[in-house]
Amino acid sequence: MMYKFIILIIALGFAWLGYKKTWYPAWSFLFNVIVAIYLGVMAGPQIVNALPIIRTELGDFAYSGTMLAIAAVYFIIAQLATLRYLTAVYCVSLPSLLNSIGAAVLGFFTGAAIAGFAIFLINISPPQGSKYVAFFTGAKLSQEKANRVVYKTCDFVHSISLQQHPTSVKEQMEKIFGNWRKNNAKTADANVSADIKDVNTPQKNRP
Repeated sequence: MMYKFIILIIALGFAWLGYKKTWYPAWSFLFNVIVAIYLGVMAGPQIVNALPIIRTELGDFAYSGTMLAIAAVYFIIAQLATLRYLTAVYCVSLPSLLNSIGAAVLGFFTGAAIAGFAIFLINISPPQGSKYVAFFTGAKLSQEKANRVVYKTCDFVHSISLQQHPTSVKEQMEKIFGNWRKNNAKTADANVSADIKDVNTPQKNRP
């Protein structure tokens, strides 16, 4: 599959960058990346649903655009804070093997997470299903396989977070795939409203 090749190439590129650095900066960079992805996936749809103007302005790009914006803003802030107050201040002495091979492994996971997140965003954007997107993600690629990297990344952060999100990662991913299109979201809202109306409407007595 082309998407696996893309993830592998990007991951190897980041592995080389990690190798050129040391374990501590590579670890902090990876941590900021996976937390940024988690926040984007878990908070983005809630913000879109709470602020209808985002859906109005961005249309089918509402979910992907909001998730990307949240992830990018958090990552920039976290990375700047890390560089300013951690990696530029504290020097952690570690074995050379850990600073080389270990840092390369961390870089590999960082690249895989970033590439997986990019493919995930492509799969919930309007070009989804076109021949150009299919070239990168696979013509008959299921959403589950294409977005396995994002799912595992978010599930890992979810499991170690001190305050658990009320919605599981699996439930959140299903909601995203079902509602990222504007028409699908409207249909879902209409169905919910209809169900509420049916419950509140008194039933006629049957003979």
